[in-house]
Amino acid sequence: MGLVDTTDIRPIYTTASQLAYGMVSYPRMVDKSGNIHCTFVYGRARLTPLKQQTIPRLELCAAVLAANADKLIRKELSSVLVLQYISNTHRRFHTFVANRIAAIHELSNAYQWRHSGTDLNPADDAT
Repeated sequence: MGLVDTTDIRPIYTTASQLAYGMVSYPRMVDKSGNIHCTFVYGRARLTPLKQQTIPRLELCAAVLAANADKLIRKELSSVLVLQYISNTHRRFHTFVANRIAAIHELSNAYQWRHSGTDLNPADDAT
């Protein structure tokens, strides 16, 4: 698709009721032709506590859920950007990035690189 902008994670929608609260996130991406693409990327839902809360308090809980999700999504997207760097053979990069990509290309093939989520990536223990 050749997406240009993957950093605009919003809009994130939140909602709450007496039974549950939740959030969904849709990244807004623009391709090289200027076409806009939006798709569901992440959602979370929680049952409300047994002790009844007001809707505004539950909306706050949904907002916290959304803020945490936004942080997680941005972290995951930044690791996906590295994969895009590695697979790109046409674009020129600044010296720092270009030198590292050249070293990666010299020592491996782009098809060897894949994304793994935090729960499946043993290298995450290092950080």
